[in-house]
Amino acid sequence: MKRLIGLLFAAGLALGAAAAVATWFSERRRHNIFPSSQAQMLLNPLRQRLMPVARTLERFGIGPGQTVLELGPGPGYYSLEASSLVGPTGRLLCLDLQRGMLDILSSRLSEAGASAGLIVADATRVPLASSSIDRAFLVTVLGEVPDQDAALAELRRVLKPGGLLGFAESLGDPDIVFLGKLRSICRRHGFEEVSRHGSPLAYTAVFRAPENRPREKSRAGLPTGGEPTR
Repeated sequence: MKRLIGLLFAAGLALGAAAAVATWFSERRRHNIFPSSQAQMLLNPLRQRLMPVARTLERFGIGPGQTVLELGPGPGYYSLEASSLVGPTGRLLCLDLQRGMLDILSSRLSEAGASAGLIVADATRVPLASSSIDRAFLVTVLGEVPDQDAALAELRRVLKPGGLLGFAESLGDPDIVFLGKLRSICRRHGFEEVSRHGSPLAYTAVFRAPENRPREKSRAGLPTGGEPTR
């Protein structure tokens, strides 16, 4: 009897694992944007085990006085800490395609007594002036962007020469961008890898923008940077 129960239990685990894998591949094929209606799932404290907020932002080089762009913040799992790190002399800008995500983030910022500029925009058309950002980072976001090359071109444009661009990716996200692909995309746009932590299945990677690229006018025609939209 014990053996039969053990076999049934093992079979149940195998079926559960197979279903999870099938769901993962199905979601990966769809490349859906994570909906704001499910934003609470992104605030799961278990995420701290894979990518601790403070350590991840430290690896991205976020610090006092910087102007920092967070692309795809969702409900702000990293945003509150990032706002604290840049301090009163810095500025955090959070750009998301979904206004619903930014509405949730706005409430969380207010509750925490933190601040950030909130911008509703597409990653491939960032309404900020060229060379206006010290640091930019994306946490499990790039895989949801249909035109990743266009997004990298925009990030290169808005980053100051020598500015840092950080990525965090995890296999738990069906839209994970594997490290080899990320390196290839970044190289195409002149970024130089400066650090990498973790494994190819759950990692943070930081790239430096070229020092000698020319300044360009913002696509949105804004001379000094876009105004946040709440």
